[in-house]
Amino acid sequence: MAFLAVTLPLVIVVVGGFFVLLEREVYNEAVERLESKLDRMLASNTVMLARAVWERNDVLIATHAAPALIDPDLIGIFIYDRDGHVLAEFGTHSTPQGKSITRDAPISYAVGSDLQYAGQLVLVMTDAGIRASARSRILMLVAFAVLLTAAVVFAAQAAFDFVIGRPLRELQKAIDSTRLGAPREEVPWSGTDEVAQVIEAFNRMQRRHTAYETALDEARIDLEHRVEERTAELKRARDEARAANRAKSAFLANMSHELRTPLNAIIGFAEVLKNQKFGPLGDERYSSYAEIVRTSGTHLLDLINDLLDLSRAEAGGLIPADSTIAADAQIRRAIDMSRPEIDASGLTIEVAVPDEVPPLRADARLILQLLSNLITNAVKFTREGGTITIGASIDQRRSVSLYVQDTGIGIPQDQIDKVLEPFTQLDTRLHREHRGAGLGLPLCRAIAQAHGGQLVIDSEFGVGTRITVSLPPWRALPPNDTAAAGV
Repeated sequence: MAFLAVTLPLVIVVVGGFFVLLEREVYNEAVERLESKLDRMLASNTVMLARAVWERNDVLIATHAAPALIDPDLIGIFIYDRDGHVLAEFGTHSTPQGKSITRDAPISYAVGSDLQYAGQLVLVMTDAGIRASARSRILMLVAFAVLLTAAVVFAAQAAFDFVIGRPLRELQKAIDSTRLGAPREEVPWSGTDEVAQVIEAFNRMQRRHTAYETALDEARIDLEHRVEERTAELKRARDEARAANRAKSAFLANMSHELRTPLNAIIGFAEVLKNQKFGPLGDERYSSYAEIVRTSGTHLLDLINDLLDLSRAEAGGLIPADSTIAADAQIRRAIDMSRPEIDASGLTIEVAVPDEVPPLRADARLILQLLSNLITNAVKFTREGGTITIGASIDQRRSVSLYVQDTGIGIPQDQIDKVLEPFTQLDTRLHREHRGAGLGLPLCRAIAQAHGGQLVIDSEFGVGTRITVSLPPWRALPPNDTAAAGV
């Protein structure tokens, strides 16, 4: 249809233009013949009317002029005497059905040997006959042009369909099939024209893409095999690492149990010696030595307990034994446990627990251990005269948070994550003054996670640190259960 829409007007314009030029040429030739005939009639009639006009004989003038009116193209004859007066008029000067052509010539009469001017002859012809013939020819030419145009267009359409349309439809079919995901197909077409060259280029492209897709599929299959092999290797490595971690945790737990028995004995005998329950030691230095042994043993026992709890947490065995506890009471117990270190450091302790903080469902021992570790860390890294604030808060979701904030040396922002790794101590001058095993904060995070919460550290180096443990809302007792808890 698009081809017809372009071709049909073009053919009509070309054929119509040709016939218009042809008809114009025919018309001009007919007009020239009409003018020639007018000139001949003018010449012959001036001779025939010479005597009648010289004598002003109206009857003779009518006799000679009347036969000329038989010509269908002649519409008017006008005769004037030598004085310019009208001698005779036949017909009209114009006609509504065509264009008038007027010619005039002098009438001369021989008087003796001289030719005398007798008058003037005017003949008027019309091209109405030519126009009528032209209209007839135009109707025939139009009919012929229509037939010719239709024949040319349909012939062109058939040729286009055979030469261009069919291969283009096959090409479109192959393209649509490829676009819908079907296997790539070539267009079966041969020839040497431009369309055949385009189809051959398309077939070459199909062959290249087929080769690329085959290679890509092979590479994908190979990659999938490699990924499967690598995944299996990683899974084996993960399982081996988990087994090794469980073995390590079991070993640490067993060793911690094995170490606690002799340590308790050492601490107990050190207290007996220090208190001299079975008599004086004989030298005061022995009592001092016994105190050193007791203090060191107690520190080592605390370290072993932390190591055991951390191993249990890594093995998934740190399961809270929930009971109802009051945040304020637990905070004050933890402060009392660290009172000797607090008093020795000259620090100010502030407790901030609003009345709206409800009791909690939590493991009392683990929460006490968590608070005690955080307070110990704060005391360790806060200089004399500093302030430590221990408090609790509740948000709109009824999520209770426990926090310890100090004005100590702080932690650099880029090393906050490191302090949560087991057995890690920051390598700065201020932190090297307070060495430790690096188990406190990792154990606190493990306790928080065992309760379904999280531990967050906010710190600025040289300004201070705030460590917050957020517990989920379901660990806060509902308001109607607070009075019944009696805590």
